[in-house]
Amino acid sequence: MKTAATLGLGLALLSGGIALAQPTAAPAAPPAADARPDRGSRGEGSIRMFELIDVNRDGRVVWDEAWVFVTTRFNAADADRSGGLSLEEFAALRMRQGDAPGPRPEYAQRMEQMRGMMFRGLDADRNGQVTLVEIRPMVEARFRALDANGDNAVSRDEVPQRGPHQHRGPRPGGPDAPPTPPAR
Repeated sequence: MKTAATLGLGLALLSGGIALAQPTAAPAAPPAADARPDRGSRGEGSIRMFELIDVNRDGRVVWDEAWVFVTTRFNAADADRSGGLSLEEFAALRMRQGDAPGPRPEYAQRMEQMRGMMFRGLDADRNGQVTLVEIRPMVEARFRALDANGDNAVSRDEVPQRGPHQHRGPRPGGPDAPPTPPAR
């Protein structure tokens, strides 16, 4: 689930919104096409992603920085240079680099299903390709959602420290859950 949260953050920051765009100096240099945050403890992946996107290192990610990052990652994943990502190319956006561990076997199938659902949700014209035009609305929405104070930028303190599916307390029925009272 942390993978889905990181993908969501990356896609959100990639496509930002036109309404949120503001004039900024041109980014120093786009991030490396293969730049990927390493997974670490809770929230570290999101902070690393933030640092990759914040190319001018001012502690704020504006739309222009976010869109350059998304576009760079998209173009790197578009292996056949068709202008759209197939499901396989879309999956490459989330492939782990080097020796990074993959998902636990019991989650691999679920993650594959989630990836397929996300792909179908983004493929607005149902042609089997996801384009930057199709990704942009979702990224814009996520960018606006992350910009909690409405200043047209995402600051480090606005970056979620937990994925949307991570719970603060014990999961119902989990090993730390209180016993369920008997039915009456």
